[in-house]
Amino acid sequence: MWALIWRDIALDLMTDVYVDLGPEDRDRLAREVEALNARLRSDPHGVGESRDGGNRITCVFRLAVFFHVDKVARVVTVNTVRPYGR
Repeated sequence: MWALIWRDIALDLMTDVYVDLGPEDRDRLAREVEALNARLRSDPHGVGESRDGGNRITCVFRLAVFFHVDKVARVVTVNTVRPYGR
């Protein structure tokens, strides 16, 4: 199991995307983020695409999620998100 940290800025940016969605899309985003959190806690190297220095990116409904995997500390940190898709 890995520890998972969402930086405040990532949460704030995700909230901005969330409030712009309709009720059904909000529910979908919440479900997908919940599933992403579970995957990041169990197998972060199996999520998304790798970048330099332990950084990775993945996309879920309406969000591109940028995160860092610290192998030594076994900590995954979601650093930021950006709107993705329509």
